Amino acid sequence: MELVQNHKKLCTHCGQCLDVCPMYEDLGLIERLYAFLETGVGIEPEDLSSCLTCGLCAEACPEGLGLKRLISPARKKLVAEMGLGTRQTMVDPAADNNIFKKILEMGGLSKVPEYKSGPAPVVYFPGCAANYINTSMSKATVALLEEAGVDYSVLSGLEYCCGAVSAGAGNPGPLQRNAKKNLDELKRRGAKILVTACPGCFKAFKDIYPRVFGAPDFEVLQISQYLERLIQERKLILRHPLKHRVFYHDPCHLTRGLGVYREARAVLEAVPGTELANKSPEGSACCGFGGGVRASAPDKSLAIASGRHKAAKALGCDLIITNCGGCMQNLTEAGAESEEELEVVDLAEYLARAFGKNIKREDRKMLEEVNKAYSLCLQNYILPDKASNNYL
Repeated sequence: MELVQNHKKLCTHCGQCLDVCPMYEDLGLIERLYAFLETGVGIEPEDLSSCLTCGLCAEACPEGLGLKRLISPARKKLVAEMGLGTRQTMVDPAADNNIFKKILEMGGLSKVPEYKSGPAPVVYFPGCAANYINTSMSKATVALLEEAGVDYSVLSGLEYCCGAVSAGAGNPGPLQRNAKKNLDELKRRGAKILVTACPGCFKAFKDIYPRVFGAPDFEVLQISQYLERLIQERKLILRHPLKHRVFYHDPCHLTRGLGVYREARAVLEAVPGTELANKSPEGSACCGFGGGVRASAPDKSLAIASGRHKAAKALGCDLIITNCGGCMQNLTEAGAESEEELEVVDLAEYLARAFGKNIKREDRKMLEEVNKAYSLCLQNYILPDKASNNYL
């Protein structure tokens, strides 16, 4: 296999990838991955399910390799040989155990808001997490679009899932089913700019879809990029101060995966009264959510997220700002269980506050519903220790 041979030529087994990895310690994993990818034997499912796909390993590797480059294709190979499990289908819109379907069935706070859905030059694609779990993200973004006088519509709902998260878990079905449909709908709406929230959705439209269908005839922007543009164009004029020292948590798949880290910081520094503690992504780390780890190892996942609270607290911050639904969920839950608790706020939500728009949140109910949904959707799901006492 060419991938393995190229990796073998460059990898010196120096261990720098494991020095920064929150999950793995055994350097022998590299040889097991080689063997599995070449022969189909030598790996345990647990070897693959623990990867956060955060990219810290590739960043630390002198050759830019890391473990993720081997683990991602190994996950696909394992699914091809053993079939889909509940962790590969939990965000598949066609699956009975889709977590967002379960959350909708519960009702409560997760009813999908009714947003504009007709033709418009700017189309906002909130993604499933902002639509069904962290609803304050989509509500805040829509409030800002209204404030800026943007002619927009919202493309949301399970039928338009981008498929990127399922593909990353080894299930390409949703991406294969929905990509063309999503692009056709954007064309029908006359989109000139597509604004995404979730880093996975951003990657789908910015990278994955173009490789299959060619360059789109609309511009793809992550919400941080679009908010910066609206501020620069003076469509969002910030006058109301927010006096906070804030810690910006870089989402792994947005920062290391796609190189987007400057724009969110520029937005925060434009808010009067706001002091940004970490002005660069240097030293940024994973929240513990990604790669399916929140589902397969909840306690470890939340312990990693607690480390972000400690890092922010050590810098004298009173808020954590992030830009990803998964990060929002994990950091919020870790904060609810930690002595270092800091409020966790989405970037758009924070900016909306600068215009006097305070989006109602019910974090405790959100965490309760999410943990119930995990229990219903996943085989052998084990509730986090404190969640088992606090939420159910």
